[in-house]
This record gives sequence, C-alpha cells and structure tokens, in this order.
Amino acid sequence: MAANMSNNKSLSGFARIGEGVFVIIFCVEILILGNNCAFAQAANSAKLEFYVTNPWIYLISSFIGGVEVEVIPLQVWNSNGDLVRAEINRNRNFLQNLDQEARVIALDEQDMIDSGLANNNLANNLANERNVRNVRILYSKFPIEINNISDPSIIPFVAQRVLVVLSEWDAANYPYYQRRLAEFQARLSSSILAGQILKGVSICAMSSTSGILLQAAGCKVERPEPEILEQWRRGKLSGLREYLDEKKSRDVIIIADDDMPRNLKKYLLARSDVFYWQRPQLDDKTDYPSFLHEQYISLWQRIIKKPLPRSQRSKK
Repeated sequence: MAANMSNNKSLSGFARIGEGVFVIIFCVEILILGNNCAFAQAANSAKLEFYVTNPWIYLISSFIGGVEVEVIPLQVWNSNGDLVRAEINRNRNFLQNLDQEARVIALDEQDMIDSGLANNNLANNLANERNVRNVRILYSKFPIEINNISDPSIIPFVAQRVLVVLSEWDAANYPYYQRRLAEFQARLSSSILAGQILKGVSICAMSSTSGILLQAAGCKVERPEPEILEQWRRGKLSGLREYLDEKKSRDVIIIADDDMPRNLKKYLLARSDVFYWQRPQLDDKTDYPSFLHEQYISLWQRIIKKPLPRSQRSKK
C-alpha cells in the first residue's frame, strides 16, 4: 500500500513536471512564432522597391526579382493594348515629389522620354533636375523596335542587363537573382519548345510582334507587302477583305495583336477566322514564359477545332 502511494506521488510529481515542461515549450513556441512573424514582416519591408519605365521590363524584372522585389511600372498596357502612363504617373506632381533615393530602370533614352522621366533633348532629365541618383538606363538606344523586345533571341540579353542592375542594388541577393535568371531562360526555352507543336502551320502575321514569336515556334509566317500593310495601318482598307479571304481559302491562320492600329485590329477581330494574340497581364500572378506557353497552346487548340483542309478531307 505504502509502495503504491509512493508510486502515485512519484507519478503526480512527474505529471506536474510534465505540465511545467509543456508550459515552457508552449511559451518557447509562441516566442519563436512571434519572432518568425517579425522576421517575415522585416523581410517584406526589406523588399527592393524600384520603378520601371516599360511593361516588358516589368515582366522581366518581376520574374528575376521574385519575392525579393517590389516593381512599380510607370507605363502599362490599357484594355485596348495601347501603351499609356500608369495611374500613379499621370499626376504631374508624381515625378516632382519622387524621392532622391528612388530606383528606376529604363530600357533606353527614348523610353525615359515616353514615360515622362526626361524631355526631348535629355538636358532636363530626372537624374539632373531632381538629382535622383539611382536611375539605370539599360541601352542608350535599344537596337530594334521596342515592340520586338519579346523576341526569344533578344529578351534573354535584356534580362541579363536587368540582373546586373538588381545585383548592384542588392548584392546580398545576387545568387537568388542569378538562379531566377537561369530559370527564366530555361522556362522561356521550354515554352518555345512547346510551341513546336505549331511547326509547319501557315499563319499570316499582320504585325512583327506576334510574327516573331510564331516564327520561333516553327510556323510558316506570311506577311503583307510593307507598302500595302502601311496603307491598311493608316486606315485605307481597300483590298484587305480580298487579301484575308484568299488566306482563308488556303487555310492560313490570320493573327491579330495589340501592336497594330486600333481600326485595323477591330476590323480583323470582327472575323471569326482571326486569332487574337494577346498581351500578358501586368500583375504578380503573371510570368512571361508561362503566358507564352499558354498562347501557343491556345492557338493550337483553335487550329484543331477547325475542319480539316480540303486536301485532307478528300483522302478520307
């Protein structure tokens, strides 16, 4: 009996000790959780924040920067696909009140002018007038038409220049940015490879932007004669219907995109045989390689829903 009581006392003692240990562990976990939350908040507040002058630079820098950056575009695409100043950049006081430590990445000098960061002669640009020291211009003059920056043979080189700037501003995260650049290049190549499902498909590109991307996928790209296309771009649509009907009769896929004038795009999209090559959304959920992959697959799905060409139907 005495032995049992002694055992019970021992057990109750261990129970009390166990309760005490549990309380201590619980308190430690609360402290750790609190510290983790504090560290998470600190990490969020420590994000590298910068402005970019062009939507394509936004897409590139957002991908490479990943969770370590906060990118603010000064120009965006509106619902019609037109390049316009972002809402924050429409206020004349915005640039005047821009902090001297603000960071800005511009594609080239003309991009600086278009976004309002410089005037036409560059004598009164942002860096000189406002003494904003962290303005980085990737090119003095971008070597090709700016709309063709999405060219898979061009965009990796632009991305490398973005990496250099981010690493200058945030050297501690250079390994992370370098890995993200490698991932960007690998996934871009993977998207182009997926686009090979379209290899040999005949398409008619009414602008160079979609034409370059479809040519990279192995499509047979047809284009109107430059002087005729220029007339259509100016609103003189004589002969356009006949041109499109001829393409349709040969099962050539007609492509419309946002780099063509609004009146021409509206005319094309009114036809059921035209595929609309869209622009990517500028938000945190969009990464360009995935978007490009989806565009290729959407076009392929559009093609396979069409009836077989007459030459193949006759063999059945």
